[in-house]
Amino acid sequence: MVLPCNAYRFQYEPVSAENVLKPKYVNPDLERWELHRVWVVEATLKEGKRHIYHKRVFCLDEDTWIAFASDAYDARGALYVSQFMPSSFSYDVLAPTTSLQVYYNFVAGSYGTQGMCGLHKGITYNDGLSAGQWAPEVLAGSGVR
Repeated sequence: MVLPCNAYRFQYEPVSAENVLKPKYVNPDLERWELHRVWVVEATLKEGKRHIYHKRVFCLDEDTWIAFASDAYDARGALYVSQFMPSSFSYDVLAPTTSLQVYYNFVAGSYGTQGMCGLHKGITYNDGLSAGQWAPEVLAGSGVR
């Protein structure tokens, strides 16, 4: 399957939101898609349960086990939302990473993103949190803006 991989321009280049976000989709000049082996996992809502998605189909990269793409279907079986997570290799932690998530809502005719690290000069890592740092009031004050 063709997946959004090695998207270094999304992850690390200092870009503006205007350069990434276009009227109907993210800037295709910043995307990179590659052919990968995938595992397809289908999740269907249990009988008697309620959820906005009746079924989801996830595409997991065979090499990294990252779910780079997914499709969500409504109760009528119509495609509702597609999600893509462009990845890149993070050489400082020697692991594949994703930060940007792109959601296309086909019912509303809109899209949204989260995790645009390129706006902040790339992904950064910390040394982890101690047990005392997990308190909600501590976490609320530790965000980076």
